[in-house]
Amino acid sequence: MEMKNILGLSERLTALIEKAEAEAQEIVSKAQRKSETSLAEARKEADRRRLLAQRRTGLEEFLAESEAEAEKEAKKVTKDYEKRVKEITNTSEEKIKEAVEYIIQEVLPK
Repeated sequence: MEMKNILGLSERLTALIEKAEAEAQEIVSKAQRKSETSLAEARKEADRRRLLAQRRTGLEEFLAESEAEAEKEAKKVTKDYEKRVKEITNTSEEKIKEAVEYIIQEVLPK
């Protein structure tokens, strides 16, 4: 009987070992799936952040170029307005002189 007990015990131990191995394999499989999912999410987030950084960099470059262009345009417009102000000022002085001469001619007898 001892041999039967030993064989029975051996079979039960083998069955327990197989069951433990199957459970361990399932745990490992779940851990791998979870790690793969986590890794995929991390990669996705990293890609999203990289794209945001690239857009932000592109946006900053665009803004810098736009600001430079706007500043250049503002300087040009300022020069144009200064030129027009001088022309208007000169024209006004000329008109005032003409008006004064006309009044003098009309008021003072010849």
